[in-house]
Amino acid sequence: MINKIELIVLIEVQPGKSDEQINLYKRIRPLVLEEAGCLEYELRRVAGSDEKFVLSECWVSEEALAAHNESPHMKEADSVSPSFRARSATVLELSEVEV
Repeated sequence: MINKIELIVLIEVQPGKSDEQINLYKRIRPLVLEEAGCLEYELRRVAGSDEKFVLSECWVSEEALAAHNESPHMKEADSVSPSFRARSATVLELSEVEV
């Protein structure tokens, strides 16, 4: 059984800065999808909002996620995103519900 890691990242940008978030995502997405252990990396806009986004990520393991967080493209993204983000992103790790 794969012990995958699923994340939802809530992102809010400053008014008028949504293009900067989208362009950063377009630039790093191909690099992230090439990383070992990446199963999903998708950005969506919250309906009715120009400033709110949700990023869904899925990784095969904690180790794959840790390597992702240390990658050069993510370090660069982390250094530039404060210039257009309204606040720090909120990262939610999901877990299965037993039914």
